[in-house]
Amino acid sequence: MSETTQPTLHSVRVVARRTGLTPDLLRAWEKRYQVVQPARSAGGQRNYSDADIERLQLLVKVTAAGRSIGQVAGLGNAELRELAAGDQAADGTVYASEAQDAAVDHYLEVALGAAENFDATLLESTLRAAALQLPSDQALDGVFGPLLLEIGARWEQGRFPPANEHLATTIIRRVLTWMTDFPVTPEHSRTIVIATPATQLHDLGAMLAATVAATSGWRVAFLGASLPADELARATRLAHADTIALSIVYSSDPAHVSNQLRQLRSELPRSVAMVIGGAGAAAHADVLEQIGAHRLDSLAALRAWLAARWHVGEPRDPATG
Repeated sequence: MSETTQPTLHSVRVVARRTGLTPDLLRAWEKRYQVVQPARSAGGQRNYSDADIERLQLLVKVTAAGRSIGQVAGLGNAELRELAAGDQAADGTVYASEAQDAAVDHYLEVALGAAENFDATLLESTLRAAALQLPSDQALDGVFGPLLLEIGARWEQGRFPPANEHLATTIIRRVLTWMTDFPVTPEHSRTIVIATPATQLHDLGAMLAATVAATSGWRVAFLGASLPADELARATRLAHADTIALSIVYSSDPAHVSNQLRQLRSELPRSVAMVIGGAGAAAHADVLEQIGAHRLDSLAALRAWLAARWHVGEPRDPATG
């Protein structure tokens, strides 16, 4: 007697990770457009087949090119593949650069509008689509970074309500965390510790740096906000990291931050490199020069520095000096 192989079924969480669709948006697509018809478990939970996921991935691709879901929901998979192939071919023409720039501008514009309109579903789906459809450097440098800067600037000017700012930063944080789950770290990756020093409570800049490092092949130990120098040094030793990166956004007590940077340098082996970024880093330029730290003023500069350090010798264990 032959046994019938049962198809592999996947939870909503798995589908969300593989497609970039939020559970809410996935549910809306199913309810309004019947894009897929998932099976139901005995407990009523939705379960998706590999074929369901393939179709959803195709729909994500063709909608990311600028089409509405209503335009393509009724198409068969063969037609969706044809559309996706046409989009890919168009991206390979001499106009690919202009098209990609236009896509970056589109994602940024839609994301900012969603944040202004308090539309959490649209904001998250837009950011996930940008992360999936754009190279990681363009998504981070052209969408996530500028979006944070624009929201911060408008908030300081009183043109962005606090509730909207909290909603936007929460969603940005969630999508950045999701992005760092994807890269497969090479076996002999270097390790970097990323955080903010004591009294620095804003860590989204550090999260952006962590995503850059993760998508550049580094093993990342992200510690979050406001850690004192002794704990940063301890964590760096425990992680066997040969680099530590800190984000400094604003300091109400610059002397304290400077002292923390000096203490951190004194507690780490010279083999451990220090990288400092963020809007507040320039205020500590003299101290950074004294302690031999690298001040980088953009995500692109960080990416280039990490690439250069990756190829300088073999990764070393700071615990051995």
